[in-house]
Amino acid sequence: MTGAGSPDADHSIPMPELQPLAYRLRWRPRDAFIGAHPGGGEGAGGTFQRHVPLLRHPDPRRIDLRATFRDPMEEIHVRQYTKRSAIVAVAVVDLSGSMGFEGRVTRMRVVAELCATLALSARRMGDRFALIGCDADVRDDVFVAPTRHPGVEVEVFDRLMRAVPQGESTAGLLAVADRLPARPSLVFIISDFLMPLPRVDELMNAFWRHDVVPVVVRDRGEEQDLPAWGLIELRDLETGRRRLTLMRPALREAWRRAGQARRVELDRCFRRRGRVPFHVVDGLDADALAEHLLAG
Repeated sequence: MTGAGSPDADHSIPMPELQPLAYRLRWRPRDAFIGAHPGGGEGAGGTFQRHVPLLRHPDPRRIDLRATFRDPMEEIHVRQYTKRSAIVAVAVVDLSGSMGFEGRVTRMRVVAELCATLALSARRMGDRFALIGCDADVRDDVFVAPTRHPGVEVEVFDRLMRAVPQGESTAGLLAVADRLPARPSLVFIISDFLMPLPRVDELMNAFWRHDVVPVVVRDRGEEQDLPAWGLIELRDLETGRRRLTLMRPALREAWRRAGQARRVELDRCFRRRGRVPFHVVDGLDADALAEHLLAG
């Protein structure tokens, strides 16, 4: 997998004002880079852990005089801290044809804003951020290697706004799992997840070593903006096929019930693996996302 060059410096598509978010990890990283997350092992700039005898941890710079004077055994005590580490945060974006849906909102613009927000947030946290776009394969035109570079959020937004979702295959999502770092990373899988549920199971299994946040991108217009009566033309965004359908109240209600039932099954699929999905519905709610990420 190789990254494409930076997109043209054409900022005709204005980027929205971004709100950086904090997030919490469910594991202690052991990355060598210093960052904001409580890590494994000992470090100088982390959270206070405990007092230990100087002979066990010979670092005179951390002598705690108060703890030493209180010790009836007259041992010299030093402070021990946990290490603070950085991680790699990765946005893996589904670019199959259905992600090109435009209803109440333009789906790819929502995804671009979301990923730019994640990129800015990772950089502010001292983490590296990577973007990987996939359809049938990994897309070189929607790839940003792990970086802390200032302005990465602008590049991420531009690449996604220029990306054209295409095809009916999501095989590239599975291919990404083998190309991520061996060490655990924070991975956001961003998709409408309209793939068959067995494929979702397979996808979650492939990312087993990483902390995965499934992000389900939805548009209420797909179900709620259908007419009660009339001929409507349906177009499969992945295959391009079109067909006429006579819409009527019973069919519209059945359509809505089927969509709701599938979301329940999709959430159940994620929760079986201890993953709570975040639903982006009709646009990004940054406050709700922040609350979701801090819940861990």
